[in-house]
This record gives sequence, structure tokens and C-alpha cells, in this order.
Amino acid sequence: RLEQSGTRLAGFVRLARGSCDRAMGAQHCSRSCRFSAAIDGEDETDAAAPMLRAISCSALSGRATSSTSRPKPGSDGPDGELPVGSRHANQASEYNGVRVERVYDYFHPSTKKSETLEMTDADRVIHSRPKRSAQAGRGAAKMGSLCMEDESMTGTGSSTSSTSLRSSTCEEAEAKPGLRALSAEVEIVTRWGVLAGKLIHYRVLALTTLGNRFIARSIFEKNAKGGLWKRVEYRAKKVITQARILAKQVSNEPDCMDSEWLEQDVLSFLFTSEYLDTLMLLAKAATKLLSVQPIVAEASAPCRVFGDIHGQLRDVLLLFNAFGSPWDRGGPSFVFNGDFVDRGSHQLEVIGLLFALKIAFPDKIWLVRGNHEERSMNERYGFKGECLRCLGNEFGLKTYDLFEEAFDQLPLACLVSERILCVHGGIGEGRWDLNALRSLKRPIDDKILFNRRYGWLYNILWSDPIEDDEIVEGGAIGVHESPRASTSVLFGWDVTKTFCAKNGLGLIIRSHQSKRDGLGFDVMHDNMLVRVFSARDYEGGGNDGAVLLITPVESHDGSGAMTLSVRPQVVASAHC
Repeated sequence: RLEQSGTRLAGFVRLARGSCDRAMGAQHCSRSCRFSAAIDGEDETDAAAPMLRAISCSALSGRATSSTSRPKPGSDGPDGELPVGSRHANQASEYNGVRVERVYDYFHPSTKKSETLEMTDADRVIHSRPKRSAQAGRGAAKMGSLCMEDESMTGTGSSTSSTSLRSSTCEEAEAKPGLRALSAEVEIVTRWGVLAGKLIHYRVLALTTLGNRFIARSIFEKNAKGGLWKRVEYRAKKVITQARILAKQVSNEPDCMDSEWLEQDVLSFLFTSEYLDTLMLLAKAATKLLSVQPIVAEASAPCRVFGDIHGQLRDVLLLFNAFGSPWDRGGPSFVFNGDFVDRGSHQLEVIGLLFALKIAFPDKIWLVRGNHEERSMNERYGFKGECLRCLGNEFGLKTYDLFEEAFDQLPLACLVSERILCVHGGIGEGRWDLNALRSLKRPIDDKILFNRRYGWLYNILWSDPIEDDEIVEGGAIGVHESPRASTSVLFGWDVTKTFCAKNGLGLIIRSHQSKRDGLGFDVMHDNMLVRVFSARDYEGGGNDGAVLLITPVESHDGSGAMTLSVRPQVVASAHC
């Protein structure tokens, strides 16, 4: 009976969401009537009808009992969630066993001191939807200038461009007929989507997930003993030893930008005078290792997540010194969330070190593919040129091809303790699930990525979230076209919440965007999406570099259950 009800509910939600999408395009707001009419017209003998009516009435009246319900403007939510700007905003809320802390660690390289700070409105890192009663007259103030760090694929090649999503001021948006009604009704539809998603996940997808994970683990265990990476492990550990020495030197010298770093011949220092052979061996071994590990990697907490690095080796070493390195005994797992190369001054050194870490610690280091781990991007933004310049035309091209083969084997996502999903770009339209991703075969080259049939795959690397306080044409909800490229999209908070419910997630961590003069992280979508960016002063933007520390802690509810705490850790800009 429950399965039948869940199936009917899921179908009804799909119908409701489709009708909302059409209505948003036509800019009218008659969804509540449709919901009521659809439910009132349901057959009384339908087992799902009473449930649907109860949920609909509860949602329409703002009294939904789901744990994902939004609090009324200006009031505490049922799960302790408070509006941004409240004097208690540092108290973190929990969702599905994940808690994003309202404090962060801030390290000053110039003084070598660290402090713990509370997130405030002045930091401009917490984004929430404006209160409907106060939306008029707020103006179009935007929290910083968000940089599409990669530009449109069909654009002119400009490295950074300010987002141009706003179409009007808040006053203009408020004056549009039906916009406030649309916002309220989207809340209702999202609650339906979350409810249906949870039913689908726990009744259908959970069993499939267990089977897929078991198969992936069996394949790795079968191939783990005699892999090529085992024969290269000794050389990888030598690279790590040199990196430890270099990290100590960095900690003792005056701070500077990676592009101004005067350390001579880092390539030879890390990989010895035989750096060409070492890099080629590391690339080959990494390819073999990545090919037998799952396309959805699985890390366990405690875990530290890095964002974009872009060849800025000095920033990586600074973050290791400030908050902990992969070679520390008993330390956490590490997830590097894509964009390892292009644009920076030490691209070969970064990717060589990451591959060495992966080979030396195959179950502790996880590398997730970004949109810059792809041939056309590498040809356009510098990695291919760096290989040719440092290694010569003949051997540089061979080494470049080996790295590209490894990139095609990289995982496209990493699941941390089954509750936090790390992807480089985003979730796109959110109409896929983790089992669909697990079913893909690698290598995944540019022919697959740019095939419109796999648009959802492309958007894992390229899509961007719409910040809750962003004013966009049609509202900061649903799916919009992206200025990056015709295939990539922007997605709203409602897409994030429904996707998380369907996949049993409490949080999505993504990278892909830098913010000028920002702290290197942002919290949005009802604390269910966090951005992290690790390259400091990216493209001269004056931004700090950040990582995210994920640790298991006791839940706030006093039940003794464990929850995952997510805490940003920041290294100050060299120009601070």
C-alpha cells in the first residue's frame, strides 16, 4: 500500500513540477488552484488521496511537518534554522545528518597565526532568500562580484567576468504581478518534491545503490594487488618527501602570490632531475588506479575538501601547513574537487604532486574531475603549453597525452560518508541520480562530454547555482540558461533540495567559481550547498583560499546520533 502511494505521489509531483515550469514561462501563478483541483478530483478509493490532501493542505497553509519546511520570515524554524543576520546566526542548523557551522578558521600567513571567527553579514558568505514582507525597497545590493571563473565556451576567452544575472532591482521584481505568489507556490512544490524524493530514495534507489557500490568495491579489490601503481609507489613517496621539505620552506618565508614565488626549479626539486620519466610514470600509474576505482568515489569523514587549485602550488602547501597535510599520521581523507591545472604558474608540479599522493594513499586521497580536466580547455588555457614549454615539443606532447588519458578516468563525484556529495560544477537540472552516474563507463572523453545526449554529465562540470539573494529573470528558482555556454545551466535552491532528498543527501559541495575579495566559500540553498575555492588571488581577484573540514560530531538534538560538521578553513589573500 505504501509503495503504491509513493508511486502515485511521485507521479503527481512530476506532473505538478511540469505544470509549474510551464506556468513560470508564461509568468502567471495559478498553481495552487491546480494542486487543489487535482487533489479534489482524485478518486476517493485511491490509497494515496488522503495523504495527498493532507500534505497539500498543510503545505498551502504553511504548516508542513517535513523537516525541510522553511520557517516563517523573522521566526525560528522547526529545526533551529534562523534567518541570516539574526544575532544567533552562528548557530548551525542540521539537515539529514549534516551541519554547516557558522564559524570558520582564518589563518594569516604574514603572522603565522590562526583565529576562529563567526560568519557575519559583513563577510557576505551566507545567502538566504529575502523575507517577502521586506523585499520591497531593499534594492539590488549584491554580495560581492561573483566571477564565472571559466567564461563561456563560445566567448572571447576573457578569464573572468562578473555575473550578469540580475535583470531588475528588488523593487522592480516586487512590482511584477504574481511574483510573491510564485515564490510561495514554489515553496509548496519543493516540499512536494522533497517528500516524493525521500520516498523514491528509501523505497527504490537505496537497494540499487547498495548493489552498485558492492560491484565497484569488488572490482577495485580484485585489481588492487598487482596494479602498476604499486610499482610506482616508491617513486611517489619520494615526491611526497620533497613536497614536505618544500612546504616547510614556504611556511618560513614571507608571503607572496604563487605567480611571484621565486623558488627556483621546483619541477626538479619535486621530481628529481629525471622529472620527465617521473611525471610519465605517475600519469600512467594514476590512469590504471583511477580506472579500477568507482566513478563516484567514496570518502569517509573526517575529510578535508579542496576547491579549484589552478596550478597554484604555493597555496596548496600553505593550506597544508595551516590546517593539516595528507602525509600527517592519523589525518583525515582529502578530496580535491577539480580544476588542478590551467592558468597557474606551477601546473605540472600540482598535478604531479596530486597523482603522487593518490598513488601513495589510494584510499585516502580522492581526485574529482573539473571542467579543466579536459583537452579543449587545456589547449585553450595553458596546460598543454606548459607541458611543451617545460618538457620539450616531443616528450612534452607525449606527457600531455598521458595526463589527458588520466583525466578521462577521473571520478565525476565523491560521496563523503554517504551524506555529502562533492561535484566540481553542480547538479544541472537535477533530473539524474547517483545510480545513473555509477552506471557510466570510462574513459569519458570530450566527445562524450560535449554530446548533447549527456547534457546532464556536462553540467556536473559546468553548471552553477543561483544564490538565494540573487535577483534573476523569472526568480532564483528552477533552471535557467547560463552565460557560460548553451549547454550549461543555472539552478535554484528548489532544484538542490529536491535532488538531495531523492539521493539521500544532506549537502552538496561544489567549486568552479571564485568571488572577488571573497573568503573562498559561500553557504546557500538553505544550508544545503556550499562553494569552496582554494586558489588565492585568482586572476588578481584578491580572494582568500579556503578548504572545508568535515568531521563526525554529536548531533544537537541530544539523541546521541552522529552528524557531519562542515567547517570552512581559510588562508588570507597575499594582499591582505
